[in-house]
Amino acid sequence: MNSLDDYKKQFFNHAMKLSNHLHVPEAGFAPDSMGSKSSTRSSSLMESMSSMGSSGSKRPDNLRKLIHFNNAGLQPITLAANNKIQYWAQRFWEEGFNTDKDYMNDIQRTRDNLAKLIDCDSHEIAFFTSTAGAINQIAFSFGLKNDDEVLMWDQEYGSHLYPWKAACDAVGARLVLVESDPNLATSAERYFAAITPKTKVLAFSWIQFMSGSRMINIQEKIRQAQENGIFISVDIIQGLGLHPFSMREWGVDAVMGGSHKWLSSPVGVGYLALSERHFQKFKPHNIGMYTYGTCDDPSDFACEPKRDATKFEPGSKQVLEITALGASVEVILKAGVINLEKEALRLAKVLRQGLSNLGFRIISPFDREDLIHSTPFINFLPFVDLKSDKINFSGEKKSQDELDMSLLSLENKQKTLQISKKLNEKKIFHALRGPGIRFTPHAFNTDGEVEEVLAFMKEIKSEVKK
Repeated sequence: MNSLDDYKKQFFNHAMKLSNHLHVPEAGFAPDSMGSKSSTRSSSLMESMSSMGSSGSKRPDNLRKLIHFNNAGLQPITLAANNKIQYWAQRFWEEGFNTDKDYMNDIQRTRDNLAKLIDCDSHEIAFFTSTAGAINQIAFSFGLKNDDEVLMWDQEYGSHLYPWKAACDAVGARLVLVESDPNLATSAERYFAAITPKTKVLAFSWIQFMSGSRMINIQEKIRQAQENGIFISVDIIQGLGLHPFSMREWGVDAVMGGSHKWLSSPVGVGYLALSERHFQKFKPHNIGMYTYGTCDDPSDFACEPKRDATKFEPGSKQVLEITALGASVEVILKAGVINLEKEALRLAKVLRQGLSNLGFRIISPFDREDLIHSTPFINFLPFVDLKSDKINFSGEKKSQDELDMSLLSLENKQKTLQISKKLNEKKIFHALRGPGIRFTPHAFNTDGEVEEVLAFMKEIKSEVKK
């Protein structure tokens, strides 16, 4: 049994297809430091989890039919994360305050493991309730001034775009949006050429959410920008856990993301990794007891904020979500990000080529064959060409789905929505993103699921063409 097989078994669909009983590995339950009581409780919870797969339950039979191809939107969580949630819920129910030290130790364990995945120091990490919370912390405490410029792509996700827009508006700074190519490509040359003497911040996504577009080979350009005093802030939510990443090698000033995409964890955790060289520059955007110390410290107006990233965490932590994130990160580290990337790209290539062979038009932000297959993001259209006009993301105010679909002719929109409806009826999860429909398979998906989706797409092809 290899690490990839063990990884796939962490996910409900795969486990249920292998057996009528869930295999519950010991890894991912309570840290060893929790003591002997935790192992007894873990055993009882494992028995409870296993019983979910019994032949007397109809629920697993219904759920095993779900095909998760919208992993860039919301992934299922790992079994280890599920176990961790149950473990702490049980202990809080039974023990209350007796858990206090243990859950804080487990949160620190999550911080340590997330730091390994990001390749930074654990004291550089702060937890938030969302990616937007982490971005707000940087945007509103950076110290923008009138006439400063912040440089972003025109296709950034709203939770990344809006905080910087609001922070600029608050002080009279200017948000500069760099125009993407018609196929949503993000040219590094175009982006960095937009820097002016007024540019103070480069805020961009490592992987763009609509089509997986990304800038290639930018480390040297980042270094040059920093030499000119420009702060580099990168949203990494669409890449961490899917592709190898090193904050140290990139040399960026701050990265942020969330738990529920390629980290296979519950919704509800955002994280910020801020280089320690900037600790003194940034003041906490939200203030609470934990800004200065712990809940047991006396109030004192003379006290100063902590001197690491935890000063950005003002109060009590979302223990279930953070520790579940830690459990999933441990699974990812054990499996190896490179192994997960390789499998995700392999499955995506089979799916992408299969769709192309069926006559669907594959839309990619990349023009080289190797780069087209370097992402699990698959955007496709039903048979009809794109309109020639370019989408204007920064113009008329529209909903996100309207923006994503505005590249399409009326005929193509109708056919795309028709396919989307049929996919939803079949419980094949996807998104209306990029142009057309977006599939984003991950390493826990299987060849059987790819074959099933392609067979279904072949079925509906003739009907959609009518």
